[in-house]
Amino acid sequence: MQPLFGVEKYPHNSAGRRMVTNVPIARVGETVGSVARRLSVESKNLETVDYIYVVDKRGRLAGVFSVKYLFSNSRKTRVDSLMKTKLITVSPETNQEKVSDLALIHKIKDVPVTSRGKFLGVVPNHKIMAILNRSLQEDIFRFAGIHKSHLEFENTLEVPYYKSIESRLPWLLVGLFAIMATAVFINTLEKTLEKHLILAFFLPTIVFMSDAIGTQLQTLLVRDIAILGKNIRVFDYFTKQMLISAVISVISGAVVFSVVAVFWKQAFIGSVIAASMMISFMFSAFTAMSIVYGLYRMGSDPAVGSGPIATVVSDVLTIVVYFAAATVMLG
Repeated sequence: MQPLFGVEKYPHNSAGRRMVTNVPIARVGETVGSVARRLSVESKNLETVDYIYVVDKRGRLAGVFSVKYLFSNSRKTRVDSLMKTKLITVSPETNQEKVSDLALIHKIKDVPVTSRGKFLGVVPNHKIMAILNRSLQEDIFRFAGIHKSHLEFENTLEVPYYKSIESRLPWLLVGLFAIMATAVFINTLEKTLEKHLILAFFLPTIVFMSDAIGTQLQTLLVRDIAILGKNIRVFDYFTKQMLISAVISVISGAVVFSVVAVFWKQAFIGSVIAASMMISFMFSAFTAMSIVYGLYRMGSDPAVGSGPIATVVSDVLTIVVYFAAATVMLG
């Protein structure tokens, strides 16, 4: 099958750019023997041989069947009786990550590309694996706040010093200034901390737990958005995750209250710390999911929300809410 269009006309990270067009083709009504004879001649030029694609006279994709059926059926068998007609296809404009998701969900090796039913080619298995690998590396770098330009290099030691600093420093500076601003806020609570220094003892624990809850929710939401896309039920999703976070917060709060009440003999302060912690956890959970979903709605990659953006916001919000709630309850 010869290319119908130059792949360069399609968007950069689209199925059209990743598809190959030299694939096994059969015609509706053709027999297994006829297909086998033709493929024995054309096989050296084919770019994938996992499936045979059946098209009609107008070039529309009618069905697909595994190449192994050529060897397990009579040569007089018509391909119409072998092919599957419930097809998983994508348009040439479909994002490449959506293609790889479909391949995994439906357990298929290659994904056919069609335009208004007309068969254009397929995204083959080796390109699907390359897409998954690239996507994984990009997400790992985003989680760490490292620009994807690092993907140009196989070895981190090959990255020039200036490029490494340029790609990693910006978000670290954002976080630094945010935490400095938080320190100024904490300074306004000097009198409260002088009276109840124990509040500061639990700050590292609360920041860690808040980050952990936020990271878990971000990871789950990024994955679910990638798989479900527009089919995700936002209200139901947020409601369920917030209820789960509430249970986790209550259990964590009970543990902290018990520790403070038993070892510090300060049950009231223990209840204040526990309640403040639970409130900050709930704020962190909601914020974490909101950042990811907000980026998705704006057309940005939601994986970005699982990196430094969410970490900075979560840490600052946790500290502010924790001390603010504690101060209010302590009068």
